[in-house]
Amino acid sequence: MFKDYGYLIIGTILMILYLVQEWFGLRWNYLYDLQADEIFKRWSGLVLSVFILLQWLLTIVRIVKRWQGRSYEFTEIHKWLGALSPLFFYFHAMEFGFAYLFVLSLGYYINVVLGLLNPDVVKLKTNWYLQGWMISHVTISLLITIIMFFHIWIAFYYK
Repeated sequence: MFKDYGYLIIGTILMILYLVQEWFGLRWNYLYDLQADEIFKRWSGLVLSVFILLQWLLTIVRIVKRWQGRSYEFTEIHKWLGALSPLFFYFHAMEFGFAYLFVLSLGYYINVVLGLLNPDVVKLKTNWYLQGWMISHVTISLLITIIMFFHIWIAFYYK
């Protein structure tokens, strides 16, 4: 069970922990102070950005004909990285932020939950669920990536 759905258990626990700390205003003060440092913020942002871009590898593997045979392996890696993604985000920012940062954060976490509810977990093999899930997951991923680049531009343009 854990071998097949370990990512689901870990991802769910990390999502719950993130939401609990957000709702109750719990803070790890050392990390919170680090996140106020501009250099830390930029380096942790680089790590988060690279992580988000690496998640697009699954799409590339599925598109490139000669790599399609590795799709299953990359899907498993993609699921595990997605399950661990709340840690990457938490490392960069403990809070949702305001305005477009709130939209970015909310989209990020909605996509994590959506990823955890993938067709392998839900066990719905109907066409409407498979297509709807894929369209939603990829669309939100694309929006997150676009807003991420906008955020990077804003962060470096105004500093």
